[in-house]
Amino acid sequence: MSTPAGASAAGLLAVRQRQPLPASRAPRIVALGGGTGVPVLLRGLKDALFSATAPGRPAEDRERITAIITTSDDGGSSGRLRHPYGLAPGDVRNSLLALSATTSPLAALFGFRFEGGGEVAGHSLGNLMLTALTQLEGSFTGAVTRAAEILAVRGRVLPATTEIVTLAAEFVDGAWMDGESRIAAARRPIRQIRLRPETARATPEAVAAIEGADLVAIGPGSLYTSLIPVLLVREIAEAIARSSARVVLVMNLMTEPGETDGYSAVDCMMAIRRHAPRVPIHHVLLNSGPLPPTPLDRYAAEGAAPIRVAPESIRALGCRPRARAVAGEGPKIRHDSHKLARAILELAAEVNDD
Repeated sequence: MSTPAGASAAGLLAVRQRQPLPASRAPRIVALGGGTGVPVLLRGLKDALFSATAPGRPAEDRERITAIITTSDDGGSSGRLRHPYGLAPGDVRNSLLALSATTSPLAALFGFRFEGGGEVAGHSLGNLMLTALTQLEGSFTGAVTRAAEILAVRGRVLPATTEIVTLAAEFVDGAWMDGESRIAAARRPIRQIRLRPETARATPEAVAAIEGADLVAIGPGSLYTSLIPVLLVREIAEAIARSSARVVLVMNLMTEPGETDGYSAVDCMMAIRRHAPRVPIHHVLLNSGPLPPTPLDRYAAEGAAPIRVAPESIRALGCRPRARAVAGEGPKIRHDSHKLARAILELAAEVNDD
């Protein structure tokens, strides 16, 4: 693909300067995943596409960024709410906060977590609020929509499915285990995962968003417990397959103990292909910048290592590797939200100009 000068170059320059792109030039981006990975991308996209001071335009804003989030979490606060109330709000809460307006006075409350003892210890107030809103609105989708209004969210957040789903894993020794949190904690090589029930229906708005997207970003995030579970919702995988959107896999920076020990970028791609063979991956976004050495030592002690990258092997699978310096700084090895968003928007501009 080529990226001619002119309008697209101006658009990319605006991203580099962290200025919002005009709505007429802003692409429609769908981000898939969950956990703490996808919110990193969402924060960067929000800052790049929307002005912090200009008033929101809900109808237009919703079309620019759509986060489709897994709901199979069964650990922590979400796990405690899952059984009595039938929902897992934690990953959705993280994405709502990532897209919330910086001026929202309720964002800090939504992210507050109770400490100490007692029945609410460990609960996120945002999770409890989503649970209450689900009862008030009559559905989890309605609760998320209402929470987005309260938090002045730019873009929208959608659960991949509103059905109660359980993640199940088969390990290489043939044993099966249920439960997202238990699977990662087991720290055993995974052969495959399944979503139960396998017939879980996708949220209709999520399917429509994919069908109208210019670019679909998968990740970053835990391969087996955040990314693949969304793709296991059949209607979502089918929507990606028939969409004209370009699909970008945001490669994780590090392996994850208990999920991707020893994995290379190609191993991650092949895992997605095994579980969702109809989902195309057009581009693989790789980090070309250095990782901070001090956190690397700590991660190594915990059994994590940088994802091994072999661009030629990625090309051999029919995908285009794209190397960008997207790693952040700090005590944790994570993507930099603004660098990552800029890389995604550059790819989106190439798609629009193709």
